[in-house]
Formats: sequence, C-alpha cells, structure tokens
Amino acid sequence: MIHQTRIASAIGWVDFSSEHREKVKSVIDLLSTPGVIDELGIGVIRDSFSDSLFPGISTIQTRAKYFLIVPRIFKDFEKLPAHKRRRRKLTDFLNEQENQCMEAMVASHHDDRQDGIIGESFADKQGEVQRKPSSVYWTGIRQFGLIQTNLSLQAFCRKFANPDQPLQDLVQGSDKTKGDDPDAAEQANETINGPSCEDDWIDNLTVYLTHEEASFLSRQIEARVPLSLLGQILLDSEVRQKFLALPNEWNFTMLAHEAPFLGQFSGELQRIIAAARDFWQLMDGAHIRYNCLLQDRHGTSGLREEFEAKWNEWKENLSSFSWERWNTESLWKLTKHHHRRVREHTIQFVESWIDGIHNNATPQSLDELVTRQERFNKKARARLHPAAEESIGKWVGIDDLNYRLNVARTIIRDIDTGLTASEDDDAGY
Repeated sequence: MIHQTRIASAIGWVDFSSEHREKVKSVIDLLSTPGVIDELGIGVIRDSFSDSLFPGISTIQTRAKYFLIVPRIFKDFEKLPAHKRRRRKLTDFLNEQENQCMEAMVASHHDDRQDGIIGESFADKQGEVQRKPSSVYWTGIRQFGLIQTNLSLQAFCRKFANPDQPLQDLVQGSDKTKGDDPDAAEQANETINGPSCEDDWIDNLTVYLTHEEASFLSRQIEARVPLSLLGQILLDSEVRQKFLALPNEWNFTMLAHEAPFLGQFSGELQRIIAAARDFWQLMDGAHIRYNCLLQDRHGTSGLREEFEAKWNEWKENLSSFSWERWNTESLWKLTKHHHRRVREHTIQFVESWIDGIHNNATPQSLDELVTRQERFNKKARARLHPAAEESIGKWVGIDDLNYRLNVARTIIRDIDTGLTASEDDDAGY
C-alpha cells in the first residue's frame, strides 16, 4: 500500500475580505485531502472530467441535506420584513444560522452519530463553523437550480440583502453582467426553490432527507444535469440501486471497467467515462516515474525498488491499452467546454508523455518530461530541482483519479435513503 506524503507547512495571507478568506479556505480544504497535491499539473483536466461526470459535487461536500439547508436560510431571511432586512447584514444572518444548524445537528445525532456534520470536529470555538456549508455547496446549489442565480455567493449576498433589488438582477445576473430584461421579474420563477418546511425547521434538524426532500432534490438534479453520470444514476431507480450496491472499495477505474449498468447510458456518456478511465491509466505512469525519480534523489533504495516494480507493472498493463479509441485532442475540447484553462506547458507535457509511451520512448526521455513538467508547475518548490534538499519517505502527489466518485456515492445514498422511506416517515428536517 502506497501512502501520500503529508507535508507540514504554514500559509499566510492578508485578509482583505470575506471573499478572499473563503477562496483561501477552499484551497486549504483541497490541500488537506490525501492524494490531492497536484505535482504534475493535471488537476484541471481531472476537474473537467469531474464536471462532466458529477457536476455540482465537490470533494469537500459531506451530506446531501446541505443542498437544501442553505437555500432555506436565505428563504428565512427573505421572509423578514423589509425594514429588518435593511438593518441586518445578510452575511451575519447566514453565519448565525449556519452555526445554529451545526449545533442542532450535533444535538439531534448525540445518540445516533453521523459522519459529515460540517463544523462538528473543526470549529475553532464552540458554536462557530469555520468552513461554511454555503461556500462548500454554492456551485451545486446554483447548478441544480436550488437558488436561481449565476452570481458568486458574496455577490448574491450583497444583492439579496437589499429588499429593493430587482429580481432579474438576482436570477439573470452574473459576476460580470446583470439582467436587463424589464419583464424578467414577472417571467422568472422564485429565486429560491425548495420543498416546504416549518418555521422552526432548525430545531430538530438532522442529516437525513425526508421523502419529500429527497424527491425534490433528485428531480432538480435530474432536470438540470440529466446527461451526466450523476443525473443518469438518479433518473433510473434500478441503476441507482445497482450503483449503490457496488463495493465501497471500488475506485473509478474499477467502476468504468466493471459496473453492470454502463451499457444503458448514451454513447457520449460512455465515451466520457471510458476517456476518464483511460486518461488516468496513461497519466498514472507519469506519477510513478515522478516518485521513482524522487526516491532516487531524496529517498531510500527500498522505496525506489518498490516504485520501479510498480512502473514495470504499469508498463505491462499498458501493453493491452486500446490506442484506437484514444484521442488526446478530446481533452482540450473538454476543458474548453467547461471553461477551464490549461497552461501551455501542461498541454505540451500531456501530449508529449502520451506520444512518448505510445511510441516506446526511452525511459530517460520520459524522465526528462516529468522533471521539466514538475519544474514548470512547482517552480521554486520543485523537489526534482538539483538544489532541492528534502528527505522523502512516502509517495508524493496524486495516486488515483476518482473524479468525485466517493462524495457522489454519499450524496446519492442520502437521496436514495430518503426516496425509499415512506412518505409518512418524517426523517427530520
């Protein structure tokens, strides 16, 4: 078993605004996830596949319930009389309500411990949630139409706090432009969508979805992202059950190879699933070579031998790779489709690496590609730089690409639990 290196470091920043603070927290959360350190710069391609397969899902989400909790908090603020909304900062209201939700969930599950209660273990002080559900779930909330806006969370809070704000600015506006259709307010649906709930919904809050909540959330996802793997799993109850019955230890590669329901999907979705699997099979070798080089320079002979054996196994497995179905150019079409920018040196690296292994390039030339890419990507922090001095005793960097599969499994399981419950079985708000 290969484990990732945990690197102790300190990060500092000048705290100009809540928006800057949330962005930095997002980066820190991502860096705290094992195996996520992207030494060779392929993360933007990974994220583009993830956006196609599991849109609206992120690796720091925990439970499906939060997709509905955050819109409800905004709805509660919307219900306040206009004079109270003008006097009270929405950001303060949101902060207070999210803290109350955390406290209510912890209390509700005192005898029924549940994973995924945001803030339970990492609050800096009692009653305070440092990583807010609103920021963790905002992209998905927008994408699933739970709050109808293209604005960032911070921009939406600024505009939504104003009771005189025209509706079309919230629904149609973006971070760069705002709607200018004078009839939009009459044509648009409510800004905030969600199933009904009691005024005191926070009091007995749990992580479980009621049947009504699960049905609503599932319908929203199915309607908004129907062609994604996430949407297709939720659209068909039989597929959903087969998906949830897959072994928990399966990674994305195993799912793509062996899941019994993949043949039911459209040809385009099957192509994306296969391309995501093949991309990692190809790029896994680059990460193995990277770790071989690290052990050669900064590690131990034992780990060097272990990683070289892994390299030989990878080469043997690659001998059966179906090159006729592979198209490197499709990677750049995919990243462009999702508005993700790939740096030119990463494009050259990926293309050169894939061409090299396809045409039996020498190990030395492949090592040179990896070394150059790490220096381009990490600059002064490159570990393969001749001047670098560091003892490395574990695997460094990405060791698998799961494309948000594990989090998606949790979200889908939460929805399924609610859907299969009796409509009269109130699992808690």
